[in-house]
Amino acid sequence: MQRYKITAPVKTATGTVAGVALVDGQGDTDNEGALAYFRRHGYKVEEITEVPAPAIEPAPEVPAEPDGGTPEGQGPVLAEPPSRSASKAAWVTYATSEAGGNRFSVEDAEKLTRDQLAEKYLGPKED
Repeated sequence: MQRYKITAPVKTATGTVAGVALVDGQGDTDNEGALAYFRRHGYKVEEITEVPAPAIEPAPEVPAEPDGGTPEGQGPVLAEPPSRSASKAAWVTYATSEAGGNRFSVEDAEKLTRDQLAEKYLGPKED
């Protein structure tokens, strides 16, 4: 299915609009209903013609957990997660992307707080 890049009229817009996570005024979708909404409301909608494959870096060796399992998130690392203090929208976008391992649907990620999402990827906050 064809994907489209969405650019908000306000370049600093961050949040979810029509079910699409926007970070710094940009997002992408293949949802026809969302595309119609964006076109009606003055957002720039551009067809994404080619998506370059991200470089895959091997995950660092991580020792097994004491119970014999492996830590969550172990696998190929495609991009760095946002900073712990980044916006919730940035975390939702990351958690639902290939870079974040597609660990969450948008709906599930939206139910968590920014801090809960950050903890899932960065571990507990150190005081």
